[in-house]
Amino acid sequence: MEMTRLLRKTSLLLALVLAASSGVAAEPATQSTAPSVATASAQPSASRFDAIFAEVIGPGSMDMTWEDYEARLQQLRVLLPQGDRKREVQFRSVYCTSERWKDPKQGLAYADEAQRRAQAAGDLASRGRAQYCRIGYVQELEGAGQALLEADRMVSMLENSSESQLLGEALTERGSLLSQQGEQAKALLDFQRARASFRQAGIDHEIDSLMLWIAITYRRIGDWTQAERYFTHSVERMQDKQDWDRVITDLVQLGYLYDESGNPQKAKASFARAIEVALAHKEPLSAANARVGLAAAQVSLGEHDAALASLAQARAAFEAESRHGNDDMLLLLTGQALAGKGRHLEAMDRYAQALPLIEKDGNQRYLALLYQARAASQEALGNAGQALADYKRYSTLQTSLQGKMRLEQSRLLEYEYEIRKREFENHRLRAEASTRKAQLKALERVRGWQTLALLLGVLLLAVLTALALRQRQRTLRLRTLAMTDPLTEVASRRAIEKNVEQALAEAARTQKPLTVLLLDLDHFKTINDRYGHAAGDAVLRATTVAWQAQLRGRDLLGRIGGEEFVVVCVDANREQALMIADRLLDATRTLQLPDIDPALHVRTSIGVAEALPDDTRESLFARADAALYRAKHEGRDRVEE
Repeated sequence: MEMTRLLRKTSLLLALVLAASSGVAAEPATQSTAPSVATASAQPSASRFDAIFAEVIGPGSMDMTWEDYEARLQQLRVLLPQGDRKREVQFRSVYCTSERWKDPKQGLAYADEAQRRAQAAGDLASRGRAQYCRIGYVQELEGAGQALLEADRMVSMLENSSESQLLGEALTERGSLLSQQGEQAKALLDFQRARASFRQAGIDHEIDSLMLWIAITYRRIGDWTQAERYFTHSVERMQDKQDWDRVITDLVQLGYLYDESGNPQKAKASFARAIEVALAHKEPLSAANARVGLAAAQVSLGEHDAALASLAQARAAFEAESRHGNDDMLLLLTGQALAGKGRHLEAMDRYAQALPLIEKDGNQRYLALLYQARAASQEALGNAGQALADYKRYSTLQTSLQGKMRLEQSRLLEYEYEIRKREFENHRLRAEASTRKAQLKALERVRGWQTLALLLGVLLLAVLTALALRQRQRTLRLRTLAMTDPLTEVASRRAIEKNVEQALAEAARTQKPLTVLLLDLDHFKTINDRYGHAAGDAVLRATTVAWQAQLRGRDLLGRIGGEEFVVVCVDANREQALMIADRLLDATRTLQLPDIDPALHVRTSIGVAEALPDDTRESLFARADAALYRAKHEGRDRVEE
């Protein structure tokens, strides 16, 4: 199983053992009770505690390596003054993330006690940090679904507060859990909100852990090119920083990306490199996580003995640390490797053990893999009925997952547009506020005897502005008449042609995709002949209204002929445009026109063409028209490209 929380290295590995202590937070058990060199000579100090605590919770902590973060936690433990309740509340709220704790159930109790004390002290920030710990423990004990509810509570707790950085961490955490649950578009929306919160907190650069989660989400949504670009560059950047935890994480994510995109050989190489780095830097649990991924690639390559060996090594490392978060995938992959060797009865036993663990975690993708693998073993054992039942479960779940991925991709397009629109509006409002502030300062410097002249100037400006607005409105009305089709109120041919030329120039400048859809209503002349031209006009109006409801906010619909229309899809490649075309096709098929004839069915044919680097408006329209002709020739009511 992949690492599920990346903001803190030990979020999957968190645990506590409470030690007896009076008046001071319990200390986690470690293999050695000897103090570290950095803290051996330290004494309790309120001022030094405050300085280290500010580093632990401040903007710098977002880029801190886990080793540096852990070292500061241990300094805080030594510097905490005896009997200082305020600082003990602060200390508990961060010490619950220490990697020295060993039992997640006791860890949850410790975080709950930290939160109770913070609430009694009226310390919202410490409550939020304790809730952050609680999310990690609940995830390990009860799965991602319950952890998501805890993340919702943390976001609600902080949304209307001044704790912008902490809200950013909460949104990042909730986004990561949404991504694990398959809600990729919602996850990316939370990540964008987190970026805004971090900027509001004064963090003027991108947070590596947040950008990592964004890349993971793009990987899960199927945008492998963009995700691969990030992970590859991140490996080089983290090697330069000597942040080996992140190097391992990026290599593991690259391995999963290659495996999911159908390249198990590259996946195997990436996982092997992650294991090499982890062992070189004495990270046995990270190596074990990478071995789980390596085993998946080896199963895909038919290297079943090697996969069983990798899984045995991973299992031994997890058991040495009493870690069970990966048990579901260890069992599933062991079953697949055993099945590959023809040992199907043993494989069925592993699948039976893995099923309740996967169902508890709620990962639908892994559940589909289990059904598929179990069906193959049932079939090999001669259990045709049970094999068919599992194949049906797999098919139903896989269809649902694919449909959800397409839906998430569509939602992502909409969310990206809304985010850009919101950022532009915020920029405009900030500019206006800055302008008003400058104007007010200028007005404050004006002496009293200038007031009358100022008022006269304002009055004159108002008159001129009113005249200018009136003239502008008149110009806009004339322009609208020229750029709008009077029957359907969509863009006119002139407007569409101008828009396409501008879009082609913009696409050439930004290297972003551009696609046009050419639509033609099927057998429209028959509608006019049978019901009259007034009814035909009503059909055109109803059809454009139905189409507009299916388009993204930035897509432009225009009429260029009698029953011929164009949709200009800016920043959409061929695959995305085909999704839009399918929606338009469905909207046309479901159109109801009871006022004309309840039995009347409207259909349309669509030609799709993506702009090439040297395209002109004429050449792009010609290719779309050729695709439309093929759609007509192939039977109408279809999309061709």
